Amino acid sequence: MKKLLFQTDLHCGGCIRKIEAGLNQLPGMDRWEVDLAHEHRLLSVWGDKIDPQAVQVVLESCGFEAKAEKP
Repeated sequence: MKKLLFQTDLHCGGCIRKIEAGLNQLPGMDRWEVDLAHEHRLLSVWGDKIDPQAVQVVLESCGFEAKAEKP
């Protein structure tokens, strides 16, 4: 299973609820989580066929930024 990491500007549970529906609908998504305690507010996404750009589009459409981290 592939894992992708994104730096975000999410800052609270309300932000996470705003992106939840969009992320849950992405094809190839197994699960995701956000580490709000990390300095870069890391979004971790797991799945076999996840399109990193699709993840960024979901966050941007909700008003947030997501920058893919290098593996």
